[in-house]
Amino acid sequence: MANLRMTKHQTLANIAEICAQQGIKQVIISPGSRSAPLTTAFARHPRLNSRVVMDERAAGFIALGIAQQTQKPVALLCTSGTAALNYGPAVAEAFYQRIPLLIFSADRPSEWIDQQDGQTIRQSNLYAPHIRGSFQLPVEDPHPDAQWHAQRVISEATHCAQWPVPGPVHINVPLREPLYPSPGQRYRGQAQQIIRQSAPRATLPAADWKPLRAVWQSSAKTLIVAGMQPPQPALLKTLHRLLQDPSVTLIGDLIANVHQGAAFSAQQPALSLPNGSAVSGQIAHWEMILGTKSSTTKAALTPDLLISFGGPVVSKALKLFLRKYKAQEHWRIDLAGQPVDTYQSLTRVIPLEAAYFFKNMAQTDKPARAQRRSYQYLWLKMEKQAQRSLNTFLSAAPFGEFQATADILCALPEESHLQLANSMAVRYANILGLAGRQIRVNSNRGTSGIDGSLSASVGAALTTNSLTTLITGDLAFFYDRNGLWHNHVPPNLRIIILNNGGGGIFKLIDGPGNLPNAELEEYFFTPHPLTVQNTARDHNLSYFHAATRSELRRVLPDFFAPAAKAAILEIPTDSEVNAQVFQQFKVQN
Repeated sequence: MANLRMTKHQTLANIAEICAQQGIKQVIISPGSRSAPLTTAFARHPRLNSRVVMDERAAGFIALGIAQQTQKPVALLCTSGTAALNYGPAVAEAFYQRIPLLIFSADRPSEWIDQQDGQTIRQSNLYAPHIRGSFQLPVEDPHPDAQWHAQRVISEATHCAQWPVPGPVHINVPLREPLYPSPGQRYRGQAQQIIRQSAPRATLPAADWKPLRAVWQSSAKTLIVAGMQPPQPALLKTLHRLLQDPSVTLIGDLIANVHQGAAFSAQQPALSLPNGSAVSGQIAHWEMILGTKSSTTKAALTPDLLISFGGPVVSKALKLFLRKYKAQEHWRIDLAGQPVDTYQSLTRVIPLEAAYFFKNMAQTDKPARAQRRSYQYLWLKMEKQAQRSLNTFLSAAPFGEFQATADILCALPEESHLQLANSMAVRYANILGLAGRQIRVNSNRGTSGIDGSLSASVGAALTTNSLTTLITGDLAFFYDRNGLWHNHVPPNLRIIILNNGGGGIFKLIDGPGNLPNAELEEYFFTPHPLTVQNTARDHNLSYFHAATRSELRRVLPDFFAPAAKAAILEIPTDSEVNAQVFQQFKVQN
């Protein structure tokens, strides 16, 4: 029995060693008995940083937050049974965000599946179809071929999590008893011969560039739409070179991280508006612009050539506009070559990295065009009007979520990170914008669920010394408060809760607001008795409170100041006032 135990633990120690050699550095472990051999193997490895998070759903999103920032695979480890099912929401989010995760689930040997043995479910292919790869390790076997097989699977799985499209990969590990090492038993991973893989690089032959450049040159109205993606400084420099052309306009959600591009456009010629002010060629308040009811204006804004790249966009207004006012040509830039046709106008899929594509396209000159009659000029003129209208509206509106979010965004320190929960937080921020600010923005918009926004923010904060701020609603916060139930909450984390006492979004979006008030209150609004201050105390976080605009402006500097522990700021608001303000904004816009 001792020899069998040694064989098993040495095999798992070697698996941890392979992960380390393949570049895995971060491991999130949820405790369990069946997974004990895996846990000890990873926890004892000197080059793996293992953290314990009890709640598997929170653990999955914390791992996602780490991988979201680093763009490197993070390992997740749990016991058998329903524990692995709780990774499901994070796995789906990682799949649609293209975030690399390596999920290890302990399991019983196959002969015990469906035999009424405890803590046993069907774990093979558990996360299909939201998975890049599913692997099954052999039950421990001392035969050299079995050892080679296990080691080969780990290398293959780490590659699969990164190329050709990043995403989650599942490795199911059946384990027999005994599960725990003997007292004093020591083992360490032995150097293995691993399989390395170079990242793929797609290019286009010269013959394929020729028709693309012809369309680019002939287009008088080129609209570039950026979807969710991490910041890419080289890409932003190229995009702002393209914006020297007055026939080109760039718009993108806040989570597309193209708002930081203003720093790269300082030396670019700005377009002058009639009053003499200068505006760069990037549009920040396009969501307000598209709120115009003038069909003539919308027709003038319709692009000849639409080029989209990145992940999903938040704005429903943008999707509805581009679906109704279709471009003659729509190019989708995606290294994976997936024909994503969000705007129902797709004409060409170009399987390249966006930075590579735009760098090559920037070498193609367009004919000179008159700026004051240009496509870009029309957008910029309306951009200035939108900014003026937004400032006027916010200065006169009653205090609530919208105005509070504007003040928070203005007070965010430069070079900090911003996480946005789903529901209204990401919508408010997308309308308000962060033009020119050097602030990285992330949100779980792969599946757009409220689960996991707090946990992902914890994971993001663990990767950096920069201040990391989450703006969230009360329901999303309480739904995920187990994201704080561990010993790794970093001191650079700041959590801002817009507390309207329930699901306030249902009073703001079209549809639910038309329901009878009794139904809306009982089945959608979901009031609750929970208090933010109690949660802050439970997890030893500093607590701040602001119920008015003057209180908020007074407290924000102290809230954002460096401190020895994380902090929560609660902003109570009236859901009825929030609804009235937002409806008035939409009508006025």
